[in-house]
Amino acid sequence: MTTNLVSTITQVLNSDVVARIASSLGLDKAKVGRAIQAGVPGLLAALTSLVSKPAGASALLKTVSQQDPSVLSSLASTLGASGKSAFIDRGANTLSSLLGSTTMSALTNSIGRYAGVGAESSKSLMGLLGPVVLGVLGQQQRTQGLDAAALGGLLASQKDNISRALPAGFAEHLKDTGILDGIGGVKASSFKPAYAKPQPTSSNLGWVLPALGILAVGALAWYLLRNPTKEVATLPPAKIESRTTAPNRVTFTVTADEAKNWIAKPVYSSDNRKIGEIVEINRDPNNNVTEVFMDTGSFLGIGATRYRITSDQIQEVKPDALMLTIKESEVTKELQGTKNQPQ
Repeated sequence: MTTNLVSTITQVLNSDVVARIASSLGLDKAKVGRAIQAGVPGLLAALTSLVSKPAGASALLKTVSQQDPSVLSSLASTLGASGKSAFIDRGANTLSSLLGSTTMSALTNSIGRYAGVGAESSKSLMGLLGPVVLGVLGQQQRTQGLDAAALGGLLASQKDNISRALPAGFAEHLKDTGILDGIGGVKASSFKPAYAKPQPTSSNLGWVLPALGILAVGALAWYLLRNPTKEVATLPPAKIESRTTAPNRVTFTVTADEAKNWIAKPVYSSDNRKIGEIVEINRDPNNNVTEVFMDTGSFLGIGATRYRITSDQIQEVKPDALMLTIKESEVTKELQGTKNQPQ
């Protein structure tokens, strides 16, 4: 199965780790979750832009090779240890050296504004987030035996995953920084609602309809003058029937084996925000998916809630994600949820 770096990293930064980060930095847990939601794809986007430049992949390979392999398993305990400040400083300095101070500053400030935390708190969060992201990349590099070119290729293959994980409001902060250049930049159309109507465009044929109307009136007047004794029959107006078209429904079909591969895949709202991960899929005898259950919480750092998604609430089935017909703000109203699910 193709690696999804965003999902792999956010599994390390689970709800317990988010709570520990918030406590150790004296920040609100929800704001830390929001910062991580933006910071993970934001940092991956910056690294993807880096490897697209000359010597960028080699610099990244050198950096990930120097990361402590135990950082992913020891992160939670590090947060409560006396060396926490030194760990954060090393992480921030490593990112600044790798990305450049300008890019690091732009990313840190954007995360701070988006999450509602101060500049210093945002820098500390990046000092913690950097070793995790670089640690996961190092893990992939060692497991797969990647050289510099292959490591750059791994990041390049993640462009769609990174783009989908970027919160729309956060991406707007980054669009003039060059951080998103490696994943194709920010396209304005990505943030328009699906129901937005196209704006009318001007046309050189705008005179046609008025001219046809004038010709029709002239023809009718000429006919009446030529035939003054004839009566013109008046027809009743035609009856216009309106037909209601049922909304398009997506058919989501998977076998039992394929259903297992969908577990832990992300679920996105119609406004392109990650709202949870798949934990269960139910099918009918024809392998058509009848309902999907997703858990929220681990990604955002809030209490876990399990939601039931019916087949008519699925707008699009992507190769490695589902997109729903509802917005992020409508989740609690439109979906049936049960809190405090077992982990």
